[in-house]
Amino acid sequence: MATLSRDLERGSYEAVLLRTLRESGPASRTRIGEITGLSAATISKAVSAMVDKGLLREGAVAEPRMGRPAVTLVPAPEAVTVCGVQIEYGTIRLGLTDAESRIRTLRTAPFDVTAPPSEVLDLVATEVRRLVDADTGAPCVGVAVGIPGAVDENRRINRLTINLGWRDVPVAEHLERLLGVPVVVDHHVRLMALAEARLDDRVRSGIAYLYVRRGVGLGVAPAGRGRYAVGPAGEAYLGHTRVVEDGELCRCGARGCLETVVAEPYLRARLERAGHADVLRADRPVLEGLRRLAAQGDPAAVEIETDVVRNLAGALATVVNLFTPDLVLVGGMVAEAPEATITRMRELIRERIFPLLREDFRLEPAHRSEEASVRGAATLALEVSHFS
Repeated sequence: MATLSRDLERGSYEAVLLRTLRESGPASRTRIGEITGLSAATISKAVSAMVDKGLLREGAVAEPRMGRPAVTLVPAPEAVTVCGVQIEYGTIRLGLTDAESRIRTLRTAPFDVTAPPSEVLDLVATEVRRLVDADTGAPCVGVAVGIPGAVDENRRINRLTINLGWRDVPVAEHLERLLGVPVVVDHHVRLMALAEARLDDRVRSGIAYLYVRRGVGLGVAPAGRGRYAVGPAGEAYLGHTRVVEDGELCRCGARGCLETVVAEPYLRARLERAGHADVLRADRPVLEGLRRLAAQGDPAAVEIETDVVRNLAGALATVVNLFTPDLVLVGGMVAEAPEATITRMRELIRERIFPLLREDFRLEPAHRSEEASVRGAATLALEVSHFS
């Protein structure tokens, strides 16, 4: 049975070595010394202990050199377990992964959206313990939580989640008290971007991830396996950018936000007002029904679809010009849109971005958003917590 464990002490040489190998890939003891500045004796002592614990493996011979060949050190991914948690509107999604962020177990649990934050976090802790108790892998050494809202720069406090009415909730402190392991928290869509940036070998500079469901979230993450960028740079409040002057009142208190044009609750309300409640079945993607009506020439559907595609394309063109990502992924209900809708959005974005960016621009649906949120949280736990 797995456990919750603090076995890897904060600030230890083990943490430095593991982090270095995650960033640089397999490396010799000499190379680790060059990167970290640690002495050969310190590295040798730490490596011996880590090999004995099963945290490192001595792998293939490193690059050719004069004299005795160097042995490459490789982290053993199965030697560490972390837990990724995603708090959505009314649903907690969580999973256990190894050090390569490969999901071993995935679980969901509902919660009352009117419940106080402390009650929801108590449920998160209960579900984490239940998941860990049923697991047979290595000890779980840390937890990261994705939240659909803003977090503080230290990734410990949920500053504001409009959909749930949460403000200044000490998520990390609450869960650390209950679980006894390090906890970090971040914006959920940024974690989705982080997961995809680590998985896609084609990405050179980074990924922008747009997620649309009850709200609109944007996350930006750098490519590769280097350290996770701390600070607010990977989080943007795109959904609360004004796109309609004197438009509909948004939940944030402003009018005409992008969210009021493209998010699912507003979109469904607009279709109902147009007399198309029949296309809003729970088991049918809303953009699929909208595309069908527009293709039939329904004037209201054509107008609504045009607004959605035009405003999403305009917002994403700004994102591409600002952050120059290699890849833009669209998740949530936009990932469920018909190919014709995605194609039109792609064309409009390409028209609006800087000429030098057009040739390499890619926009694709993200079909693994549920797993991506958990995998991204687990990756965050590995990359910014002290045991990584």
